[in-house]
Amino acid sequence: MTETPEPNYEEMITELRDIARKLDDAQTSVEDAVKLHARGMELIAKCEAFLAKAELTITEVHRETESA
Repeated sequence: MTETPEPNYEEMITELRDIARKLDDAQTSVEDAVKLHARGMELIAKCEAFLAKAELTITEVHRETESA
């Protein structure tokens, strides 16, 4: 069984925008809205983790260049 690769940051943002559009659509059922909300929250957590890791990397690189 092969694992699906994790989407990159840009793909997650694109999916979040799509979810937001669907949640704004009056034709989206409550059941679908609940599922979309859950997926959106999952994506937000992944985006926040990605950004935190990127910030840490930038901070480390900045410290290395200052001490060099």
